[in-house]
Amino acid sequence: MTHHFFIAGGSGFVGSHLVEYLIGKGEQVTVADLMPPSSSNKLASYLDKINYMWKNMNDLQEKDFDSVDYVIYLAAQADVPLAISSPRYTFDINILSLVHVLELLRSKQKTKLIYLSSKNVYGKVPENRIPIIEEETLRPTDPYGASKAAADLTCQSYSNAYGLPITILRSGGIFGPRSRPTQVIPTFIRQAQKNEKISIQGDGSQATDFNYILNLVEAIMLATEKDAVGIYNISYGEEVSIIELTDLIIETT
Repeated sequence: MTHHFFIAGGSGFVGSHLVEYLIGKGEQVTVADLMPPSSSNKLASYLDKINYMWKNMNDLQEKDFDSVDYVIYLAAQADVPLAISSPRYTFDINILSLVHVLELLRSKQKTKLIYLSSKNVYGKVPENRIPIIEEETLRPTDPYGASKAAADLTCQSYSNAYGLPITILRSGGIFGPRSRPTQVIPTFIRQAQKNEKISIQGDGSQATDFNYILNLVEAIMLATEKDAVGIYNISYGEEVSIIELTDLIIETT
C-alpha cells in the first residue's frame, strides 16, 4: 500500500536521504521548502519524482495536507551561531512556523506528525545521568536549543490537548553524505586530506554520540510504521571523543 509523505523542509541533508529512501520504496512524496527547486541540489535527482512546493511553512494551507498520511517536520533554522546572533529570527522560524502547521493538522486527526527535535534541548547533562533518557529535564544553553525545546514542548502540548498523533525524535549529532561541509566530521576529513592541522577545540577529550544519517532515516520510518506516539532519543549508542574521531580520520585518510 502506497502512503503520502509530506516533508516540511525536505531539501536539506536529512530530507534528501529521506526522499531517496521513500522514492526507492515507491511512496508518494511532497516536499515543501523555502529553497527554490533550481537551487535544491540535494534533491536534483528526484525532483521529477516528487511534488515540490516552493513555500514558506507559514503559507501552507489546509488543502496542502489533503490525502497526506504522514508529515515529517524537518523545517528549522539549525545554525547555532546564527541562532546566537539572530535569536528572534530563530524563534520565529522554529516555533511559530511549527504552530501554523500544527493548527492546520488539527482538522486532520489521522495525519501523523513526526517532529525532528535535537539533543540540544537537553543542554549540559551531568555525567552521572548519561546516557540521557527521554524523561531528562530540558535545560537548553543557547537560543537554538531553547527554540527546539519550545517547539518540542509545543508538539507535546498539541498531542495532549488535541489528541494529535505526534512522535518526537531527539537525535544526536548527524553525519553522512551530503551533510553541511562546516560540521565537524567533514571539516576534519578535509583538513586531513590536505595534511593540515586538525582544528580541535580544547584537549579533544570532549565526547559525543555521532548518529549516522541512515540510522535516523530508519528511526523516522519506524515512527511512521509503528504506533509510536511520544518522545524517543535516537542515537548510535556509543560516545566517541573528538581525539578518537581525529585519530580515526587520520588513519582512514
